[in-house]
Amino acid sequence: MNISRQIASVLLFLSVFICSMKAQEKLFQPVHISFEEGTIEQYLDTIQSQIGTGFVYSSAITPHRQVTITKGVYKVNYLLDSLFSEQSVLYIERRGQIILSPQSPSSIENDKVIVKGRVTGRKGQVIPFATIYIQNKSLGTISNAEGVFKFVLPSRFTNDTLTITSLGYKNKQISPDQYLTNELEVKLEVENYVIRDVIVRPVNPVDIVKGSFNARGKNYATKPTVMNAFFRESSKQDENYISLSEALIEIKKNSYTNEKSDLIRFVKGRNGTNITQSELVNLVVEGGLYNGLRLDVAKYGSYFYNEQLESECDYKLHKTIIYGNRQTYVIKFVAKEGIKYPGYNGTLYIDAESLALVRAEFELGRDGIRYARSLLVKKTPRGYRVKPVHARYEVEYRFYNNVWNLHYARSDFGIKVKKVRGKENKGFSCDFSSTSEFVITGISDTTKLKIPFRELSKPSDVLVEQVKNTPGNFWLEDNVILPEEPLLSTIRKLQLEGELPKDDAMMTKDD
Repeated sequence: MNISRQIASVLLFLSVFICSMKAQEKLFQPVHISFEEGTIEQYLDTIQSQIGTGFVYSSAITPHRQVTITKGVYKVNYLLDSLFSEQSVLYIERRGQIILSPQSPSSIENDKVIVKGRVTGRKGQVIPFATIYIQNKSLGTISNAEGVFKFVLPSRFTNDTLTITSLGYKNKQISPDQYLTNELEVKLEVENYVIRDVIVRPVNPVDIVKGSFNARGKNYATKPTVMNAFFRESSKQDENYISLSEALIEIKKNSYTNEKSDLIRFVKGRNGTNITQSELVNLVVEGGLYNGLRLDVAKYGSYFYNEQLESECDYKLHKTIIYGNRQTYVIKFVAKEGIKYPGYNGTLYIDAESLALVRAEFELGRDGIRYARSLLVKKTPRGYRVKPVHARYEVEYRFYNNVWNLHYARSDFGIKVKKVRGKENKGFSCDFSSTSEFVITGISDTTKLKIPFRELSKPSDVLVEQVKNTPGNFWLEDNVILPEEPLLSTIRKLQLEGELPKDDAMMTKDD
């Protein structure tokens, strides 16, 4: 009896496997072509009538273009190659259809797909820093300050659903036949919170924050992982960009219950400067790869997020929202007056069910700024006086593989600069600002990567000095945060001046 069941199971498996194979063989089936000249649309109709599959494509495909093909029998993929000999098109079978997806020759050669788009609200307002990812995969990126994004994914993921989410908005699911054929215009709907099952928790916000810190062992990775990330630093004098550094890095992320610091390996990068003799010599401010990584407060803690929570801050449960389809506490905190070190004010977003910290926003308060000058400004040009005016930070986590993972971090500094000594440019003053940000674009097991000690970046490394320009098509096959205007204009100017290598992928959603 058991043997009969085993045989039946094997036969059922083989039947399902064979049906599945047949469903995936449309591109390799023979088609008879009986005419020598026609439009692309006519050839596609002929294929559909003979093998019973339809085609999905956008206006980027020109169906009325005339094509000449010799009469004969062709496999579908070879016939499509002839039809699109003047255009790079990827063919993807999905649910009985063939999707025609225009791509760059390089992405097809490397078996990748590039998805481009823009994220807005229903009324057209820009939604900056929205998260874009494949459901149940570590691969992800974010949109830039203008809501524009480019997402590179291996073609083996093109049967998966794309998810786009942002704080205060409902998650948006996008199917492959949409994101593979069109440049996306994604409109997110505001999340109107409706109380469902009320989770009974202590209403004391201090207890919630302490509970969150103590629950890190179940909410975050307890084994080392390797994270791939894109990192950018940029500086402005008044409204003009004066420097830019970008890098791809690998982060060896230690357990959230392990006190060991994370390690970073620099992979490749580029930098450029737009400073002339008449302009301010660039300041060196707090930044660099490791300072960005230290924003992971769930890993490293802070005096406003720990298990003690001594009397440095006042906490208030502000409201409860839906964040990523999950009920989330929004807790405000303010540094108490009189503390003699940099004090932060901010907001913690804590998942109501698991108590995981899923997002944090904080900035130095007015009093805290006074104590932060030496921390924020590492090097001041001779003869200048500097005064920090703001320091803002944010960090966000994404749920993947049953735990919350570091996803995005950003810091913004503002500094008043004045020339107080020297004969040249005396009395000169300006507003100096610096922004650094990084996004995690993939996660893997540490057994796949062992970083030699000599390749590790050091906390004292200055990124602008560490980067050596990588020539040619630098970001073509990588997930990055797209530059927004006017940074994009500055990049193009630096490329023309030879300060940055030229790059076909630099890159707006229209490029």
